[in-house]
Amino acid sequence: MKKLTILLIALVLTASLSSCGKSREASQKTDADVQAKVLATVNDVPIIEYDLKQILKRIPSGMGAMHQGTDRNVLQTLVRDELIYQKGLELGLDKNQAYRLKLAEVEAQIRALKRQEMSALYLRHLNSKVEVTDAEAQAYFTKNAQKIQTKFHVMEIFYRGNETGIAKAHQDLKNGVPFEKVAARQFPPNLPANMKAPWDLGELHWSQIPEPWQSVLDRLAPGQVSEVIKGPKDRFWVIKLVKKTVNPQIAFATEKERITEILRQQKAEALYNSMLAEMKEKAKIVYPK
Repeated sequence: MKKLTILLIALVLTASLSSCGKSREASQKTDADVQAKVLATVNDVPIIEYDLKQILKRIPSGMGAMHQGTDRNVLQTLVRDELIYQKGLELGLDKNQAYRLKLAEVEAQIRALKRQEMSALYLRHLNSKVEVTDAEAQAYFTKNAQKIQTKFHVMEIFYRGNETGIAKAHQDLKNGVPFEKVAARQFPPNLPANMKAPWDLGELHWSQIPEPWQSVLDRLAPGQVSEVIKGPKDRFWVIKLVKKTVNPQIAFATEKERITEILRQQKAEALYNSMLAEMKEKAKIVYPK
């Protein structure tokens, strides 16, 4: 029991910056504070169930079962720490530089989380505004029927963040080194004999082809090797088209769902870029020198 009490005190003290980081104005509550159950108030400052949960989830699994009333003990410790926190503010201890640096780091993490989550919510909001009609999907199929009905057997040499490496690989190919030999350098030697070569992607359906490859594949004949292809996130490829297989039986009905999703993504991206440009135009953005 004594060990548990010591552990609880240590955990609460460790989390004191986040659990007791209330503003001087008790009336300033976030939406989460309003929705959460208030477990206690200390000089009108609420301690809510989220504060308690932050401490409890740090307790090792099974440890809480050693002593009944763990929640109550933690709550009492939170009340104590809130009293100490408020007294510290009265004494001006919040001006301590080390304390302020730690707090600034935590606040930066919260701001980053807010931006990340709001960005995801905003993207979902834009997606909900986008509609693709059957006529638009049919027009896309008609325009791209040849590509949609074609499967591409492709091999790749891929590097991430290594432009020098992909340039050397491409030069070796130009010097006559077989594609498979250059591609194999990135993998452990003596791969199992029954294992498919990891650089051989097999036949790719039109919707599986990365966007940076699409215009390149259209120009390649079977057996040809591409130039270096640069993609987003510092990715580089050299690809080899082994063969093309055309299946005229592939029809709009079988591809409608894929086409609709592609058009939806394109529209959402266009709307996102348009809205972002509008926001930038209206915003006052300053980069201090």
